[in-house]
Amino acid sequence: MGEVDLPAQNAGSSTYTPFLLRLYDLVVLSISNNYAWKCSTAKVQLPLFKSALGTKHLDIGVGTGYYPANAVRTQTPCKEITLVDLNPNTLNLAVSRISAAQKNIKVHSVVADATEPLPLPSGQKFDSVSIFYLLHCIAGPPERKNRVFDLLKDHVAEGGVLVGTTILGEERPMNWFARRLMTIYNEKGIFDNWKDSKSVFEDGLRRNFGEVDIQIIGRTMVFTARNPKMAT
Repeated sequence: MGEVDLPAQNAGSSTYTPFLLRLYDLVVLSISNNYAWKCSTAKVQLPLFKSALGTKHLDIGVGTGYYPANAVRTQTPCKEITLVDLNPNTLNLAVSRISAAQKNIKVHSVVADATEPLPLPSGQKFDSVSIFYLLHCIAGPPERKNRVFDLLKDHVAEGGVLVGTTILGEERPMNWFARRLMTIYNEKGIFDNWKDSKSVFEDGLRRNFGEVDIQIIGRTMVFTARNPKMAT
């Protein structure tokens, strides 16, 4: 059998080596979310993830698997989770973490680029889809990033929900810590979000979903979308 061509990683995805993933929860979910981005993991982001979680869930850009692992630790409707990421390291950690938290959930992992059609079974849909802290890592102008919504719409079941968070660019005021992190991450290519704005992402969401709710918390855009629009 020939080798399978896997999508190339970008600077944002390749950053997460096994060593750095051990620091991710502390640096990103605890310190950065509380003091730079001002959008609490415990008070905002995890509750959003848990409230959306359906029987069949799709998680795009998995990080360490913190959100799904903690969401399913207690009683949950979820029976199956599919994880999609460019980095096998993040996928392996997330799979093991979810499996340790809840042994009765089927967990699948897929190496893929969220800006391209996902290599999932034709017509596969999910009761819930999450895209946490991915958009600000995708290279290019925000208009290009809206392709993610164009593609994910087709995987949201009727009555399903898409939820997500992303760190916005210069249009939002920032403290010295946030500006320092933003500068470093953008220079290294981990982020590409100086021009990311609520208005552009809202256009992308409303183009694809009939019901959209957006909140700006600190520097973070927190969004929920329902009623995926049929292709015309």
